[in-house]
Amino acid sequence: MQTNELILALYPNSAGMGYVICENPKELIGYGVARIKMITKDVHLKRLEKFFDEYRPSLVILRGYRDTDKRISKRVISIINAFEKKAKNRGLPVFKYAREDMKKTFLQFGSNTKYGISKTISTWYPELKTRMPDLRKNTKGEHYQMGVFDVFALMLTHFYVE
Repeated sequence: MQTNELILALYPNSAGMGYVICENPKELIGYGVARIKMITKDVHLKRLEKFFDEYRPSLVILRGYRDTDKRISKRVISIINAFEKKAKNRGLPVFKYAREDMKKTFLQFGSNTKYGISKTISTWYPELKTRMPDLRKNTKGEHYQMGVFDVFALMLTHFYVE
């Protein structure tokens, strides 16, 4: 999919949300992790409005989920649903991909774990290497920079699938 229109990919998680604004996988406008301390729908929606007003995307890619996915909190699900509703109210097409979709996409490149996918992405985007966290041990929480790799995986899954 090649386009000159802007795409907004958002991956909300417990630390805030990862975001990518791009025209296509090679034309990045901006990316990062928006650290949002108060994980409420209203705070996230204000940030979403800021993205909409500043970049005027033509489509939105969101973190998806399955009803059986117990690793995603109800609060994050409500934020994703609110994002989808807000985007559709603006007439924007919305695409959603669950973690399983991303794993299937990256399996072709030899990766299907979060860490493996992150390593693959950091080889494709060398500017992300400095953000690459160490392999997480079970006793440690997830590094907040992982949100960047999650949203890149989401964006790349969209371009691969569509």
